[in-house]
Amino acid sequence: MNGRDDMVSLAWRRNLPVLVAEAQSIGALAVIRSLGRAGYEVYGASADARALGLRSRLATKGLAAPPYEDPSYLAWLRQTIHDLGIRAIVPSEGFLHRIRPAFDEFAPLIPVKSELEKVYAALSKHDVYGAFSCSSLEKRLPPSRAICDDETVPSEEECVSLGYPVFAKVDQIHAKDDGGNAVKQFPDYASLQTGLQKLLLKYSKVLLQGYVPGTGVGVFLLRWDGNELAHFMHRRIHEVPHTGGASSFREAWSHDGILNDARQRLDHLDWQGVAMLEYRWDPSSGDYWLIEVNARFWGSLHLALFAGVDFPCLLLDAFFGHPRCVRAYDRSVACRLTFPREVEYVLSCVRDRQLSVRNRLWPIAEFFLLGIRPGVYSDLWFPGDRLLYFSALWQTVRKFSKRT
Repeated sequence: MNGRDDMVSLAWRRNLPVLVAEAQSIGALAVIRSLGRAGYEVYGASADARALGLRSRLATKGLAAPPYEDPSYLAWLRQTIHDLGIRAIVPSEGFLHRIRPAFDEFAPLIPVKSELEKVYAALSKHDVYGAFSCSSLEKRLPPSRAICDDETVPSEEECVSLGYPVFAKVDQIHAKDDGGNAVKQFPDYASLQTGLQKLLLKYSKVLLQGYVPGTGVGVFLLRWDGNELAHFMHRRIHEVPHTGGASSFREAWSHDGILNDARQRLDHLDWQGVAMLEYRWDPSSGDYWLIEVNARFWGSLHLALFAGVDFPCLLLDAFFGHPRCVRAYDRSVACRLTFPREVEYVLSCVRDRQLSVRNRLWPIAEFFLLGIRPGVYSDLWFPGDRLLYFSALWQTVRKFSKRT
């Protein structure tokens, strides 16, 4: 595409204002940067005045939104759409839950081609498991048991067959009051029995999953009108804490078997939009299991941007009638959320007395070596928007100085 064509592309995008929900999240910040860089008029919204996305140089403007629990939220949203001429909304999971009573009103602005039932079913780990367990796709699921609140707690023998630790997963969509998504880990039957009884008082459905070995890997897909416009894969290198949790450092990766499995699952769900499928992959045996499906943008989105797969721009272009495909990506890149997550990863290693002295000290040296290794990027050190890196560094220093 020549320079003149680029200017034409930017021109049509500037006439299509986009609202991005929950600008405090690192995934929403990546969306804002992607769309702002592409020439969209993009507005980040958050109830958190400190949200990085509200201060992004690639955003047209940051908007202070009421909290979701505020009764005035929908009125604020309607007024914002009217005043700014919003033509599309990039939702978060929390946003979708908040607008559910008025979903049909806002659905024309949301870049997802699915009916209400499919959208909200995709937000439930329990319901997604149910969809797969009744099909040939069941074989790549961890040992699992779906439970409703009118059922008795499974027997000790049933729980042992899942394999400890057992993880109990609950979804906001099945909360009886104002409960959110949560994952609880239980090392034995006694704790599981007590914990499950408490969860069933607050949630109508709970998904139990047994432990499976391996490394966390992710498949990211964009489907529109039945066509795959882009895909990407990554492998987790560091998690917070180091024993397992949120990813702080990951690298571009590929695996044909897992990618094809993910494609079949989105076909089965008839999902049209972006989705992230999280797997556990055991390199020693080659086995892999689907852990969960997230039908939204994800926290490690910056890695895909650095690797050349601009999911947010591709999604909005397709939504506005200009679909494009990306068939390849740079598999040599890696990316980390240096502040605060990589700092927290290092501290979790240093403080773990069960690790050897070498394994406690090596992460300190690795932290600095990764800063000079070619191909390793930082989520916040983004072209045209690098001041946020220093803001996150300062917030991290303040956070840990208060603990000492």
